[in-house]
Amino acid sequence: MTVALALAFGTLAPLHGTSGGETVEKNREARYGLDHVVRETGTKLQWDPYRGIGTLWNGETSVSFRPGSSIALENYQTKHHIPGIERHDGVLRFSEGAVETFKSIFAVPDEPTEERRVGAIFVDPGHGGRDPGTIGRHTVNGELFEIKEKDIVLDIAHQLAGLLEDRYRDRAIVMSRTGDTYLTLEERTEWANSVPIHPGEVVLFVSIHANASLNSRASGFEVWYLSPEVPRDGLVTPTSAGVKDPQLLSLLNTIRDEELTIESILLAQSVLEGLDETVGEHTGNRGIKKESWYVVREAKMPSILVEVGFVTNKEEALRLAEDEYLNKLAHGIYTGIHNFIKDFERRE
Repeated sequence: MTVALALAFGTLAPLHGTSGGETVEKNREARYGLDHVVRETGTKLQWDPYRGIGTLWNGETSVSFRPGSSIALENYQTKHHIPGIERHDGVLRFSEGAVETFKSIFAVPDEPTEERRVGAIFVDPGHGGRDPGTIGRHTVNGELFEIKEKDIVLDIAHQLAGLLEDRYRDRAIVMSRTGDTYLTLEERTEWANSVPIHPGEVVLFVSIHANASLNSRASGFEVWYLSPEVPRDGLVTPTSAGVKDPQLLSLLNTIRDEELTIESILLAQSVLEGLDETVGEHTGNRGIKKESWYVVREAKMPSILVEVGFVTNKEEALRLAEDEYLNKLAHGIYTGIHNFIKDFERRE
């Protein structure tokens, strides 16, 4: 025991009973025994009976205290204010505040974890401009009714982007097109891949389409993701990984590709469930499916392609022309994205 340590507590004299009653009165909230403190902090106690000074220690950290004093010394130099420690009839008692302070001093720092956050959402309404996508033509009340995929998906995309912007004001919500314009598939994915994000963040890619079939009775919604049998290339570069070994880069790329596949499947399932909640009573749930669509293959991020319904089905085509139904589709996709983000970021 050093002189400096003893002086920090105000005396070199032993603790006698003259102040014991006062200590109990001042700290009548103290109620935890030594065994509780040792268990909660993972420490051991060294007690100097002559000076009445105890030292809790664990590894390279120690905290010395004297009952009746509110001063404690960490590693014999850093002062802490820890009131509520008493010794009465030879028994040490600690207040709840004292226990919590000891716990914070001896707490093991958490291992640093990589932040998981969705930094941007890329909403891609398919087709546009000179590319109308699928076209549904039906006779309704003796007149020709025509509906184009490019118009349906643009309407849904605008509503979806609005919902996302209202909920996620601190993130980028990007639309590949906001009007009736033509974009190549390459332009869409290159834009998505170039959206600026911070380290630890990802972009979600959601492409919206309408379906068609030679079977006019086919109906329902479905969500597609990239087949695991189709590898994504260039996910990991020598610069991003900090390595140049080709074999190691290939291994890292494979690992990242598997992560994106899992994340894409989870996003697809979440969006499918969201759509089922909003329009499942009107049309069929065709499930999640895998395919090597260009946009989900070239987007270097969790990516899905949503088919909202069949324009070749007369009944479904008429629903797809209704503003209320398109609003339900947008809300369903939004709910799926929102629920995925909560799980992805491990937040409530």
